[in-house]
Amino acid sequence: MENSKTLISEQLALTKYCFDKLLTAIINRFKDKYEIEIINDSQLFGFGNYNAEKPNLKSEFEKITKSYINGKYLYTKIRELKQGRPVIKLNREYKYAFFNYLDYDGIEPFLENEIEDELELEKQLALLETTHTNEEFYYCAYYFGEDQKMTKGKIIIYNNWSNLELRFVYFDEKDVKSEHVFYGIIKMSEDFMFIHTKYVVNNTKREGANFIFFTGKSTPSERNYLIGTYSGFDKYNRAIAGKMILKKFEDKKAMESEFATRYVHPLFTQELRRERIIVESNVPSTSSKISNNSPYASLFSNLSGNYLFTFYSDKEELYSLQLSIDSHNYNILSNDPNLIIANDNVKLINRAQNVYLDFEVLGVSYLQKVSMYIKMYTLMNPEKEVFGVFSGVDVNNNPINGNVKIGIIE
Repeated sequence: MENSKTLISEQLALTKYCFDKLLTAIINRFKDKYEIEIINDSQLFGFGNYNAEKPNLKSEFEKITKSYINGKYLYTKIRELKQGRPVIKLNREYKYAFFNYLDYDGIEPFLENEIEDELELEKQLALLETTHTNEEFYYCAYYFGEDQKMTKGKIIIYNNWSNLELRFVYFDEKDVKSEHVFYGIIKMSEDFMFIHTKYVVNNTKREGANFIFFTGKSTPSERNYLIGTYSGFDKYNRAIAGKMILKKFEDKKAMESEFATRYVHPLFTQELRRERIIVESNVPSTSSKISNNSPYASLFSNLSGNYLFTFYSDKEELYSLQLSIDSHNYNILSNDPNLIIANDNVKLINRAQNVYLDFEVLGVSYLQKVSMYIKMYTLMNPEKEVFGVFSGVDVNNNPINGNVKIGIIE
């Protein structure tokens, strides 16, 4: 793990004295917990021919990080200590595990409670001052995730915007929380930030998600919010993509406080709900098996043409629109040059039994927003007058509904 540039983050430098204190405290905590006096190194640290079912520090640390830990890492650092190395450097994932195992959230409370020698304390603080060159930045990520629920992630960016650690939290049907951890590389290009991530399963690095965020001309750290896209796979092994918003926090404590709850501000929910693409894991043998809608493609193709839609409310004629559905993209177009159709949607629903048309009208029009439902059978067999139902918003922003007459223009 520590040999992967993807997974390495900012290191923590400890003096020989402080590392020895840290090591002693960890081993004492482990032995007190399991009431063990003598245990060989491979079993204690969890490497080589050790029994994973018996107590070991590797398993203890993996419970904390929720990800893979190299059991030989701490043992290797002990060898550095015995060889007389004056400074021992710990990578982010390990320093996080080591201090949290002792119930400390970082090195500061550890130094305050464990280091009594004032001279050694001064040496350690001076070392931290000289080695601390990279500022960390903290964000929460919001997106519309699995099971049609809003999902949060927490992001720590470090190494001068070169690397990040990303954790997403999920809740099962019993409301039990689990975290998924990714490590990423950041690349800046033009006005965008590109992120490529990986995660670890069974000691093997796997491809994770990819992200693109618009940053503009200024540095990303100046932005309180970043908006972009993600692509990857979900917990059901489906290919997914969608919109994501990042919110910046002043410090780690504020980020953790936001991440600890399931609450998502309605502003984010409004922007992100349904902003998600899901591609089922399916390898079709024929075009008709691409999706459940594939057998109805011939019916869908018959929707193109020119139409006159006349809208009624309580049998009173309200308004008429001449529209076309083009045969290439199936976009809804206005035949009136003074009107523009926007945010249009053409769908077959209920196993192609009904046609759903939805659009907005820009310009001087009585109707501003329209949704229509039309029976497919009557539309394809217009021997008599064809009617459907509609709902919408009029020019005064009043909700209206009624019937709509569909005339096919040859």
